Amino acid sequence: MGNYIILTDMSLITREVKPLLERLLTPLVDLLASKRVHPNTISLTGFALIGIGSLFLYAGFDLWAVVFLSLGALLDAVDGALARRTGLVSEVGAFLDSTIDRFSDALPFTALAVRFSEEGSSLGVLLSVIALSLSFGVSYTRARAESLGVFGLGGLFERTERWIVLVVFIALGLLEAGLLVVAVGSGITVVQRILETKKALERF
Repeated sequence: MGNYIILTDMSLITREVKPLLERLLTPLVDLLASKRVHPNTISLTGFALIGIGSLFLYAGFDLWAVVFLSLGALLDAVDGALARRTGLVSEVGAFLDSTIDRFSDALPFTALAVRFSEEGSSLGVLLSVIALSLSFGVSYTRARAESLGVFGLGGLFERTERWIVLVVFIALGLLEAGLLVVAVGSGITVVQRILETKKALERF
């Protein structure tokens, strides 16, 4: 392994559910591959759908928001599988995908923050900002750890869990509660990743 430290403490959904979802999406991936659709096209389309969903969320059309956010998240699960299927895996593609993911993560929280601001809900705005900040913290701790040679960080609330919670709570009309769950779960995950990285670096 050289100077690299590989961890495997993935969340239950990442370890079990995500591979199952990828298997279920295999026919779609095969179809896209046969049509020679580029993975970056899927990534950008997913981002556009999440943008539309966030606009619906801001406007208060929550069910439409759920539809478009779910479709966008679904395509996010397809692009990586399509890249592997077509042999188009590249560092540029991985960089683009990660960058798009961060903006995709930010859009729903930003939409909710503006919506709550216009509704005069200080609590909603606060929860939106905290959930967004801690979600980014989850991504940043992984990126920083990998720059130090520590790979495979897990935690309670990875990206898949955050999206599932967000979409389900939007569908239920429990926006503040959903933001609170995302914030708490993300905060716990940040702490877990900090401790995992510290332990791994001190061990080696």
